[in-house]
Amino acid sequence: MAGVLVAWIVPFFLGAAMFPGPALAETVRISGTGGAIGGMRLLAEAFRKAEPGVDVIILQCLGSSGGIRAVLAGKLDIGLSARPLSPEEMSQGPRQTAYARTALVFAVNPDVKRSDATLAEIIDIYAGRKTTWEDGTTLRLILRPAADTDTAALRNISGEMAYAVQQSQKREGLTVATTDQNSADEIERISGSFGTTTLALVASEKRRIRMLSLSGATPTTKSVRDGTYPYAKTFFMVTRQAPSPAAEKFVRFVRSPGGKAILSRVGHVPLP
Repeated sequence: MAGVLVAWIVPFFLGAAMFPGPALAETVRISGTGGAIGGMRLLAEAFRKAEPGVDVIILQCLGSSGGIRAVLAGKLDIGLSARPLSPEEMSQGPRQTAYARTALVFAVNPDVKRSDATLAEIIDIYAGRKTTWEDGTTLRLILRPAADTDTAALRNISGEMAYAVQQSQKREGLTVATTDQNSADEIERISGSFGTTTLALVASEKRRIRMLSLSGATPTTKSVRDGTYPYAKTFFMVTRQAPSPAAEKFVRFVRSPGGKAILSRVGHVPLP
């Protein structure tokens, strides 16, 4: 179902954005994983000022796989991914550039009176053994699709977590957020909610949700950099093997000192 949805969304949004306004000399179209979209918008704004002859269009979130497919189909110049390319995708000749890491975080609606959690507690939440908060209010777990990068990251934490995540996918009546933005929206909207997001998304989009520390380890760029916060995701820019000059210029800007400074301010740890 998710594949059908992406297959429908990609041409719809890309087609709608083909001619966003007066034609410029060069255009760079970007989309992909929602966790990276907010930071890319800030980079695009700075890049337009530095390169007024290039327009950078940030399209609605398509997810990692959707962004990669759109690049391979020639519909995007840059796809944003929260996972490395698969062997099958690599065989089609794209190029991937890892540019930043960010914390994978567990977050709650602001009405939840918690600031910290343990991994054992989180496993109980996904397994369905913990369904209320300490004050008796209902704990509302926001799931991601089984194939989502957040779900894959959770499964990789431990065998016990993988089993709990598998059990959560079988539970009825839970909200399933199809994109990173949807997940943040639902955590903001639903009283008692608990789910996953990223430090980069929360910081760049100024989300009104509370990120939990894990057994005292707070998700920050410093704790990701020094490894004291244990869970992180890597963001990649995916292009064709020979991207357009404008796309190549934008990739260089993202990895420049100025681009890295922008990312550092909104929850990213830029990579060399």
